[in-house]
Amino acid sequence: MNNNFRYDNYRYSDMNMITDLFMQSNNSQNQQINNNPNLAEPYEGFIRGNLFNNLYHQYRNHRPSQLVPSNEQAELLLNVDQLTFAAHELNLYLDVHPEDQNMIRLFNQYQKMANEAIERYEKKYGPLTVNTESNPDVFSWQAYSWPWEREEM
Repeated sequence: MNNNFRYDNYRYSDMNMITDLFMQSNNSQNQQINNNPNLAEPYEGFIRGNLFNNLYHQYRNHRPSQLVPSNEQAELLLNVDQLTFAAHELNLYLDVHPEDQNMIRLFNQYQKMANEAIERYEKKYGPLTVNTESNPDVFSWQAYSWPWEREEM
């Protein structure tokens, strides 16, 4: 299936770039995790707010702040954030290009890594969302202290 949809009439002209540059990814075989030059690594994409190098336009001399976790919990949460961000960005791309097998593989890898990171965080620090399975006899949100109640932060 060839996607020839153009965004010119919808004020999303930058999306034409993503269409043009990423259609070439269908031609490469055995793509390892993120060896696509058009994609940033999850951390870089997360701090910039854009995983796609060709769509990131730096404003003047602005440089994204480097995030430095202050403790283990912050480090685990940063890992969750960057991996879920990368998976979400690829999910948005796949909404437009559902036939791109390389991006599907990369999305699945990031999604798996994000799920593992979430599991590691929740095992040590409690649930991140109300949907997290937990002990049915305890309401999870009351079982753990809130971030502002912890002294180590």
